[in-house]
Amino acid sequence: MDDSGEEAQIAERWCKAKGLGWSVSGIAGVGGTASTFSLISPEGARALKIINNEFSTGRREKETANRISKQVSLGEHDCPYLIQTYDGGKFESRYFLLMNRAPGHELSTKLDSVPRSEIRGIVSQVATACAFLRSRNVAHRDIKSANLFISEDYKTTTLLDLSVLRDIYDPVGLGTDHDGQLPVVATSRYSPPEYLFRLEPPSAELWHALDIYQLGGVLHDLVMCEQMFHQEYSSSSENRYRFAWLVATREPVVNALDVDPDLLLLARRALDKDWRRRAQLSLDDFQMENRTLSSITLQLLGSKVGTQKPAETPKSALRTRLSSIVLDLEAQLAFRLSAMEIQATHRVEDVAELQKSIVLRWERPSGDGLEAASFSLRIDVEVLHPPIAIKISVVFEMVEGSDAIAKNVSLPDYADADGIESRIEQDLVQSFVEMASRLTREQSK
Repeated sequence: MDDSGEEAQIAERWCKAKGLGWSVSGIAGVGGTASTFSLISPEGARALKIINNEFSTGRREKETANRISKQVSLGEHDCPYLIQTYDGGKFESRYFLLMNRAPGHELSTKLDSVPRSEIRGIVSQVATACAFLRSRNVAHRDIKSANLFISEDYKTTTLLDLSVLRDIYDPVGLGTDHDGQLPVVATSRYSPPEYLFRLEPPSAELWHALDIYQLGGVLHDLVMCEQMFHQEYSSSSENRYRFAWLVATREPVVNALDVDPDLLLLARRALDKDWRRRAQLSLDDFQMENRTLSSITLQLLGSKVGTQKPAETPKSALRTRLSSIVLDLEAQLAFRLSAMEIQATHRVEDVAELQKSIVLRWERPSGDGLEAASFSLRIDVEVLHPPIAIKISVVFEMVEGSDAIAKNVSLPDYADADGIESRIEQDLVQSFVEMASRLTREQSK
């Protein structure tokens, strides 16, 4: 008898011990560590996970017991986008978990049928589940489309598999880092390099950066209609070392004409290999209600609108390329502000041999219940080599009376290519929107 057959019998006996009204209605899935069964119960549909023998006995038993305990400790909660755990422990010789039945199907199997209009809401719900776990001082560590269920109408998302929870303030991973071996408790294709190769010591900041990266992975899958690094996995899955290297060094492509530009930029920033830049994002940035530039934000700003090249490239060529990019961006940004009826002064400043800054300034007169204020938008542009890449950072500052508030964003480096100015300008506009929206939220508190 295989494990799933034995576990099915254990599930039947578990229901019998539970009492009248409890029965197994089918098998919901078989994984590497457990089998999950659909149950009928007096309280409604439930799912029962029976942990296999390898993880219920012997040297893995303590690890499993700790994981079960951590999941049960969450209790019945009020987060609608996170799986509920009702009970857990040991029955006969096996560990078990009793959970609710998430509606719908595994998101990874539905990526090509998710309406584009639902992408924002799905990511927002996953971020809400992530924020709930953060409020309990734990990180999920394996957020991916295969660990999400999506309802038939694509309106409700549920984050599954709480077996990978980790206390964000635990420096040694008690119960999850087996005897100091420090395994990666996650999926390699959705893990950033600092976690995949353990390049940084564990900390709350590192777990935050991992959450952001994996939310970026979910957004990638929804935009691209396939799981991240699909081609690389198909060609290199049997060589896990090569695959891990590809995942750690290649930038996932996130681009689509029918997806809002702010979501494309959000995904690219979230998948930045530099964890410090990535960690500048917050979970709020993925939540739907915080990602709209409303008329309130425009009013705050003073608007009247209601809504690669060879390594041996000589320095002279790099300076020419920098000037071309900066002048183009300066003109486009000034035009964008003008379209919002914001009349800004603008100039270009030389910072270093291969670095310039674009500075735009404007005023908001008092009125409509707002004080007079001044604004400045500073974009630092640097050309790196070899090969040629463009480094961008943005600072947005508002001065209102004696108060000054500044917001900043560092974008992932851009490999130089034809038409890259348009992509940078699009990302800069979305960054400006994001910083202005954050400023608006702070002003409204």
